[in-house]
Amino acid sequence: MIAALIALCVFALSGFGLSFWLRQKQESAQPGEAATRGAEQLAQLRWRDFTKLVLQAMQGRGYRPVIEEGMPADGIPTDGSDILLERGGERALLSCKYGTGSVVSAQSLLGLSKSASLRGAENVIVVTPGKFDDEAERIAVPQHIELIDGSELWPEVRPYVARPQESAPPTPSASFNAPLMAWGGAAVAGILVWFIVQGLQPDSEAASPEPPAPVVAAAPVTSVPPGATPAAAKPAVAPTAPFPTDPAVIEQHRREIANAISTLFGVDRALWSTQSTLMVYLSSEQSDPVNELCPLLERYPELASSRVQFKQCRTY
Repeated sequence: MIAALIALCVFALSGFGLSFWLRQKQESAQPGEAATRGAEQLAQLRWRDFTKLVLQAMQGRGYRPVIEEGMPADGIPTDGSDILLERGGERALLSCKYGTGSVVSAQSLLGLSKSASLRGAENVIVVTPGKFDDEAERIAVPQHIELIDGSELWPEVRPYVARPQESAPPTPSASFNAPLMAWGGAAVAGILVWFIVQGLQPDSEAASPEPPAPVVAAAPVTSVPPGATPAAAKPAVAPTAPFPTDPAVIEQHRREIANAISTLFGVDRALWSTQSTLMVYLSSEQSDPVNELCPLLERYPELASSRVQFKQCRTY
């Protein structure tokens, strides 16, 4: 009788729990599918149509294109160059990286911060119907670059799409199978619990002598001489992670540091003259990228103590 009651409770709780979980899973999957379909639809557009949708989304944020000399009235350049936006006196540089199934790499972001500074923009917005790789997302943060991929862009441009491709509603068979699967799994769980409790029931009914209470020995009290202090426990020292020793990994880190430093404002290029010396060529005498350069080196502990030499590209 007890086994049947426990199995019935497990069946009911499992049935309701699995039904709720499957329903939540179906509902949460629909927005992700819609964003994926939207990104695919954006990738099928021409560059000018895609850029027009992006501009409409930026206008929803309060930005307006800056019409420069020789540009069309709609603010979309004919040569596919970057667009200068303005909002309340603040300027931003918009760069549309377009291509079917594109994956924008970190190489595509190099020089954008410098170009934005030359055009009087404080921030950079890079938009693509595809995705950004991990390295691009890593270097975008210190350079104040906002990355918007296809799945993030779709909710903003969807109101401006003439015929958005909506995700297909779930079929009646799928809606019917979800509760059937939930209660079927609950029935299996209830039967298994019934067998387990039924097998353990004779052991539980047998009288077993109560085990004696364990005797706890009192800890010896040690006297401390006057003026003496008890020894404090030494704190555990967490082991430090070893530096990478693979020459290929260290060389890859050197290339990443040089590429990242080359994108800083006032830096023309950076290269390693030796394994422990980094040469930084400045574009002007007023350039002082030390505050931005040191954090980039400190990301790699094995190269943080490298020597940095500054040189000016040209003298006047």
